[in-house]
Amino acid sequence: MPRLSTSKRAGLPDRAFAYIDARGRRRLPIHDVAHVRNALARFNQVIFEDDGARERARKRLLNAAKKYGIVPIGFITGQLAEEQRHAAAGRLVIELGRHGAPGDLEQRLRRVLRDPTLTVLYWSEASGAYLDGAGKPVPLPAEEDRRMVTYLERQGRPMTALVHDPAVLDDPDLTETVLAAVRFVVERERAYGQVRATATDASALPTGFVTLLMADIERSTALLGRLGDRYRDLLNDLRGILRTAVSRAGGREIDARADEFFAVFERAGGAVEAAVAVQRALGGRGWPDHLDVRVRIGIHSGRPTLTDVGYIGLAVHTAARVCAAAHGGQIVVSGDTKDAVADSTRAGVRFRSLGRHRLPGLPDPAALFQIDADGLPSALPPPATRGRTSRPRGSSAADPARPRAAASSTGYAPRRARRGRRSTARRS
Repeated sequence: MPRLSTSKRAGLPDRAFAYIDARGRRRLPIHDVAHVRNALARFNQVIFEDDGARERARKRLLNAAKKYGIVPIGFITGQLAEEQRHAAAGRLVIELGRHGAPGDLEQRLRRVLRDPTLTVLYWSEASGAYLDGAGKPVPLPAEEDRRMVTYLERQGRPMTALVHDPAVLDDPDLTETVLAAVRFVVERERAYGQVRATATDASALPTGFVTLLMADIERSTALLGRLGDRYRDLLNDLRGILRTAVSRAGGREIDARADEFFAVFERAGGAVEAAVAVQRALGGRGWPDHLDVRVRIGIHSGRPTLTDVGYIGLAVHTAARVCAAAHGGQIVVSGDTKDAVADSTRAGVRFRSLGRHRLPGLPDPAALFQIDADGLPSALPPPATRGRTSRPRGSSAADPARPRAAASSTGYAPRRARRGRRSTARRS
């Protein structure tokens, strides 16, 4: 369609435009077939002064389409969808604005969104899992399940998860409205002590011989510098992938701090399965500005001490060091985890020896193994450790030593000294 020149536009009468605002600015020319089609395509991009102005413009546009013999099926369908979204948002505001009975958020959302299967889950910091309104742990849907999970966070920590039919929240504007309303209700119920899911104490976490998984983002400071405020969205997406994989594999989230993530598993095989699922999901995902976003994962099995603030001990420290030895896209496990897994992992998962390495702060060299599986990178540099004390089978030369900063913590409070950087991610 040729661009309408300023002189020709000025010569058109007001009736040749579908919309004229209060300042006299004329929008959506409809004086010929090409411009009517263009106006139909651009209608939803125009910001109208009020609903009345929008409706008058819509009628003018439809009359022009009728005049030129255009059947605007796509336009009408889009308008119906828009009206349905507005209606759903309106019902949501009305329904959730009522002071309902404590804990009935799930039923009200089901009515508003017309999804009888919708489930509201609440995050428990103590148990490291999502719980239902009665305080019982609930696993997230498996990969083959057609339901979708939409996460809501509070200050960078999990808050609520909505498990629902993907069709009910396929519109970004409606999703934003729903999450804002849910946040308000959950905050209100928490303030009055009405969400019983937070009643679980730390005794719900596994004790004895457990497997710890730690993950962090490679070159997170550079990513933060490139993305600025958008880094928060990337971080939330990554945490969603990690949480979904951990929950499906039977694990519990313990902490998510800046670019780090910490989880525990009763079953070593579950930790490996979760790590493989994470790396596969990340490998097939596109990121803003075509950035290369990679996560390194370390896994160690041992007997940490469970306190009222979480796990502490040498096992936690070892897991952090194994993670620090990995590269982006890589999963590195300790010899203890390999022994604990035995044959319990899914077919296609293999352990490749990386040799024995000195890890900062640990008294003895540790045997490290790389997880190989379909969809995971295999050609990776040697572990980023202080030095190797033995070579893996088939190796012809020792790897150069890489100096590493020593650590002082033996519990999971560590901000690990990782290649001389420190993340400054803004907490939401």
